[in-house]
Amino acid sequence: MAQKQSYIITTSEDVNVNEIADDKLGSIIQGANVRDSVDVMSTAHVPHEQDVLTSQEFNIITASLTSTEAKKLSKETGIKYVELDEEVFAIDEDGIATLDPETEEDSSTSYFESNNEFENEQLDNDLDEEPTMYDADISDEELARQAEFELERHDHAEAMIDFDIDGQLIMLSDEINQASDALSKVQDISTTAARQLITSLARGLQSDIRPDVSPHSLEQKIDEIVNRFSTSEDKASVLARDYLTYGLKLIFAPYAWRYTKGRNAKVAVVDTGITRRHSDLRVYGGACYVPRVTSWNDDHGHGTHVAGTIAAAMNGRGVVGVAPESRLYAVKVLNSRGQGRVSWILNGLLACYRARMHVVNLSLGSLASTHDRNNYSRAYESAGLKLRRRGILPVAAAGNSGRTRRPYVNNPARCPSFMAVAAVDSRRRRAAFSSYGPQVEISAPGVGVWSTTNDGRYGQKSGTSMAAPHVSGVAALNKSRRPHERGYQIRRRMKLTSTDLGSRGRDPFYGHGLVNAYRSVR
Repeated sequence: MAQKQSYIITTSEDVNVNEIADDKLGSIIQGANVRDSVDVMSTAHVPHEQDVLTSQEFNIITASLTSTEAKKLSKETGIKYVELDEEVFAIDEDGIATLDPETEEDSSTSYFESNNEFENEQLDNDLDEEPTMYDADISDEELARQAEFELERHDHAEAMIDFDIDGQLIMLSDEINQASDALSKVQDISTTAARQLITSLARGLQSDIRPDVSPHSLEQKIDEIVNRFSTSEDKASVLARDYLTYGLKLIFAPYAWRYTKGRNAKVAVVDTGITRRHSDLRVYGGACYVPRVTSWNDDHGHGTHVAGTIAAAMNGRGVVGVAPESRLYAVKVLNSRGQGRVSWILNGLLACYRARMHVVNLSLGSLASTHDRNNYSRAYESAGLKLRRRGILPVAAAGNSGRTRRPYVNNPARCPSFMAVAAVDSRRRRAAFSSYGPQVEISAPGVGVWSTTNDGRYGQKSGTSMAAPHVSGVAALNKSRRPHERGYQIRRRMKLTSTDLGSRGRDPFYGHGLVNAYRSVR
């Protein structure tokens, strides 16, 4: 007997999904039980082979079929696309990035197209794809070569921008920042030695410091660095106050706070959930779509870390989120192992649609098998189009397969309606693990990011999972600053105000560049 698997069926928009499910699937599945997908998956119920779950708003049906049945169904009137209900992973160092490139299995999308060509629905004029700086038909080998070049590139001409303790901009070279990082790892260096080292570096690099910065400001900056990393203040005590991570500084979040801290912006974290017990996190509501689980509480840790980057409170302790006054909502779609199914994520997105979220963060994905921008999950895109029409901005992690033989941008980030985010390090260089390709739209800090953890403390993680919430936080700041703007307008604003990195203009590694909170909200 042929083995059945879970498939996702995308229907035409002009049909009644429940009628299609009754008519087409009722004749295939004996005793088919047609039910609303969100209603079923929000309980402890585990779908069985007779369950046919529908999402009317997204024009999606989920059902267990054999490959023969799926292929036959794809030819039926009113059916646009049939694809496997793939496995999905949380995207960080413990997820997709750790696959062995010599042994990894191909888990890319399997699908059957309808005889009727899938209608490519055009984005609004504001979102039409801009021409890129590279040939869309460039070979995988050439892109891989360019990726290696990006990792080796050193741009000493551009100085690092930072703040002095009065909030004034000063420019320091990367060498000073490297020295700061090194001091943080040395346990027995004296404050005097630290000051001598930093002062020597700073004064030896006067050409990198803006002429209008007074010597007094420079001395204050030196004091700040020394005090942060001296033996009298270790990492634990740094986190005893509102700690500004390098990511916040890199995207100029503290300057954006002059205008807004994200008040009233609603951000859904579609992930492993968010812990209920962290002093830095306030969750305004939640839902769970993992079989056998009814609580949105985080039993893995990934979603909690993501949530802290977006909205950790400005409360005088711990870390601070990009939009500390925004409203967090937990949408649990991944289990305690950080794994799920596309159908679970689609249920979470439908919940966000019904609740009229403003921003949706998806630090998750499934591997792809090509750079082809026309190859993406139609089920995700059907959901993304509906979110966009409602004014919601879905932000997705590009993926952590940059070191593997398949460095392609993951689903759902590769879908046109989702904003794909790549990762950079503290020197604004592409993270080696970051997936790349023509779908990458913007970049954000994703290496060694400090944020909230499930045990009520703080920890570091790396991945495009950590980059995406920086962008979601900036989107929340924009929504708070200009409440009338819709998601696609915020998306366009963030692209136009980003800091260009890599080759001039848009490229497959950084997209339009590093997201810039200050420029986008002012």
